Amino acid sequence: MLCKSIFGAVLVIAAAAHAQEFKCPSAQGKNALFNAAVFDGPPSDKAELAPDASKGTTSYTFASWDVGYLYDMGHSVFLVCKFAGLADAQAVTIKVDKKVKQCVFRAPKGTPAEAICK
Repeated sequence: MLCKSIFGAVLVIAAAAHAQEFKCPSAQGKNALFNAAVFDGPPSDKAELAPDASKGTTSYTFASWDVGYLYDMGHSVFLVCKFAGLADAQAVTIKVDKKVKQCVFRAPKGTPAEAICK
């Protein structure tokens, strides 16, 4: 019984180690994450992707990008994190250098926004 439990725990840890996740910081100093953009290649190439799904209300903002196919074509994905009160030049750019399926931005009113690719 103990052997099965240990084996199961090892499988869970191994699966977690293989999962790739790239996430924007929740803040830059005192400036909260405000928005995110996803690019096909470096942002300097100006190939910003439109979300595959998005909705915005006064209480919730959501956007998602399906990006797995870009890796199949040999492309790279970049996640650009934008912060309230800061210029675009102060955004944080993250190269998503391992294959992920989707990037998502969520901003529920009253809670910190998050942007994640996994």
